[in-house]
Amino acid sequence: MITKTFLIALLSGVLFLFPGCARKEAPTAAVGEKAPLFSLKDVDSRNVGLPDFSGKIIVLDFWATWCGPCKETTKELERVHRQYKDRGVVVIGVSMDAGESAAKKVKDFAAERRLTYLTLLDDRKTSSLYAVRSIPLTYLLDRSRVIVKIYPGYTFGLSEKISEEIEMLIAQKY
Repeated sequence: MITKTFLIALLSGVLFLFPGCARKEAPTAAVGEKAPLFSLKDVDSRNVGLPDFSGKIIVLDFWATWCGPCKETTKELERVHRQYKDRGVVVIGVSMDAGESAAKKVKDFAAERRLTYLTLLDDRKTSSLYAVRSIPLTYLLDRSRVIVKIYPGYTFGLSEKISEEIEMLIAQKY
């Protein structure tokens, strides 16, 4: 006899075979629109807000430690961070992990994978503002905080795709 727990575990496992950790729906924060403002806590309980990065190109990624495709995305975004951190580009990961131990879990995950870009903890309001219905979900914002590109799910070579867009934004200056 198949147990309810077994079926839930099986269904959860099947979701990791797909590019995202849930069905993909188009976000309501759309290309060409200003990105919604937010202020979140980082893994050390410091408040960090989108306005803190005024004039910067921003790569904003919604993810979770339990999401298989997200783990691949974090590797790609670390490459982007290392390549562009001294060129006016900020990479921000917003973790969807929840619960009292979320900060420790995310901090340990980042240390284990040597992630050096900024990691924040979602408050559920922010992911709602960005219409996050599946993860990973990555936004690229220009210096004026306008959404330039949205990357739903994980795609091999994501760092190269984002880098091409960043190079065009850097060339625009202002």
